[in-house]
Amino acid sequence: MRRRSADRLFDLGVTLTCWLYFTLGFIVLFAPLYIASGLFSSRKEEAFQRYNRAFYRGFFLLLQVIAPRQRWQIDERIASLRGSVIVCNHRSYLDPLLLIAHLERATTIVKSTFFILPIFGWVIRTAGYLPATATGRFAGLMLARMEAMPAYLASGGNLFVFPEGTRSRDGQMGVLNQGALKIARQCRAPMHVLSLVNTDRLFTPGFFLFAASTPNLIRLQLIETISVTELQPSLADLGNRVRQAMERSQAGPGPQSSEVAPPSPPFFSESTR
Repeated sequence: MRRRSADRLFDLGVTLTCWLYFTLGFIVLFAPLYIASGLFSSRKEEAFQRYNRAFYRGFFLLLQVIAPRQRWQIDERIASLRGSVIVCNHRSYLDPLLLIAHLERATTIVKSTFFILPIFGWVIRTAGYLPATATGRFAGLMLARMEAMPAYLASGGNLFVFPEGTRSRDGQMGVLNQGALKIARQCRAPMHVLSLVNTDRLFTPGFFLFAASTPNLIRLQLIETISVTELQPSLADLGNRVRQAMERSQAGPGPQSSEVAPPSPPFFSESTR
């Protein structure tokens, strides 16, 4: 009982520290950069994507320090992806932050209601993110983003999408939306399939506290690449290929919660192939 209480206090401390970074850390360290670029930069979208990446890299580096029982295996090939459409399974709110932290330039689809939030809405809109809704007040924004997508991908940017559309609460794969496949084919961009494991063990859907005291191994891997020439089969066949790759990657054994994880290696240097 005493150990359980200590673990809960530890989880609370980690959670509050993370929220402190997201609030005070953003205001003090990053808000001046966003404001300056928003006012004076001629390449606002690229600048905002760069700041987003730096902000989330800082978050995960902090998390590694304050939550040493969380081990991270990040495929080193992911950082070199350019000009591609990326699809990944979705387990936790941490997933998009982890991808942004490891992709040099990235845009993604964001819940439309976030675009009307003060400050955050301005950041994601200026960063070139896409609203999840293509109708109503967001129709014009979505149309502009899709018209600019071929040039964005050709310049080396990446679009990452969670084709399930929402986080899995039981670890099972949901229905995959074909939108990312259509974009890759239309823009003649290669598609990469990533696999995420165990982010939901650290930040479980429906819970406020990070489970930082529970030993865990989080893996982000590149598991399949579909070249431009391989995008010609039917969307159904491509969807089945993506789904099978994701399901194979999720079938591997996860870490046992009773094991005490060794100290985490440097977050951005450990790789897995």
